[in-house]
Amino acid sequence: MKKRVFLHGLCNYPRGSAKANYMQYLSMALKEAGYDVYLHSNLNDEFQLQEQEGVMVYNGVKIIPFNMYKNKITNYIERRFLRGHNVVNMLKQHNITREDIVVLISPDVRVHHEVLNYKKKIGFKTVSCPLEWFPSSQFKSRREWKENSAYFDRFLHRHDLLFPISTYIENHLMKKNCNTMCLPIMADVREHAVGTKSFDKIKFIFPGNGMMKDAIEVILKSFSRLASDDKRRVELHLCGVKEEQIKAILTSQEYESLKDVLVIHKWMNYKELVSLYQAMHFLMLAREENQMTLANFPSKVPEVMCYGVIPIVSRVGDYTKYYLEDNVNSLIFDGCDIDLCLKKINQALSMTQREIAALSVRSRECAEKKFDYRNWVGKIHHALESL
Repeated sequence: MKKRVFLHGLCNYPRGSAKANYMQYLSMALKEAGYDVYLHSNLNDEFQLQEQEGVMVYNGVKIIPFNMYKNKITNYIERRFLRGHNVVNMLKQHNITREDIVVLISPDVRVHHEVLNYKKKIGFKTVSCPLEWFPSSQFKSRREWKENSAYFDRFLHRHDLLFPISTYIENHLMKKNCNTMCLPIMADVREHAVGTKSFDKIKFIFPGNGMMKDAIEVILKSFSRLASDDKRRVELHLCGVKEEQIKAILTSQEYESLKDVLVIHKWMNYKELVSLYQAMHFLMLAREENQMTLANFPSKVPEVMCYGVIPIVSRVGDYTKYYLEDNVNSLIFDGCDIDLCLKKINQALSMTQREIAALSVRSRECAEKKFDYRNWVGKIHHALESL
């Protein structure tokens, strides 16, 4: 009989967030390792999940829906007082035993408190996956910051195993004698075709996010300084960024010089996003070096590399230290500086179509050999079976 693994994390599954992608590839790696996998999350309405024998399934993984309340007050009460109980009730309904494993992909201290207490009674193993480590300045209130600190300082070390997303987080946890295995965001290179890229324009993409770890100002100002002839050759596609934000960052002169280069995308469904990635040549990612960026592993990097998109990134964190190589499968610049970023954009524009195509192939190969979840199955299985 297969050992069961229950993953819990609220992420608008599937494809609704970077965490949803993390959970998807981890669940598929666990399934490949021979486990019976159940994924507990709120669902993304964009996807119609199949039913098999009365159970929702996505990519062969069983889905247990977590119903989020639409009403803000009801949702607040559930989050503050009931969520941990609700997760434990889900485990009870599935008759969890000491042979099973629970994986928490959530920083919610109430969930950790309730699950760890129930673990004492039943004896199942628990794993947690810290995906971010934010400084106090990123929290809306002191209470939220204290809860996140408690997650790191009071709860993580009580789990049998931790899958930190970066060596920066792992080094912190190892000092607390935690059992860790660093696990970056993974990918699935076989999920979609690479696509055919036309060279009518050289296409760059900046995928924004809510936390804005990325220095969009550096990217926009770098493109605004391109020579006029080069501006006619390029498109800069922006996702998750509004025109008002761009106008607030640039001077009116910079904006006027750049507006014909910009392609600002509103919300896209997943199929549209895949088509966009298939058409792109380069990914733009500029980041300052700080706790937030060192701790994080941007999911967009391996995701777009699956389509042969070439990362142009500042050197920060594990992805430039252990995975990407300058002029081999990516273009890397040191620091988060307009002149350095512009230099790499100009390098990209000086390349021939054949050189871009060759770098694109090596970018895809990096995703295949280093990020594809199939490469991690053995390591994940060994870590879990060693518990």
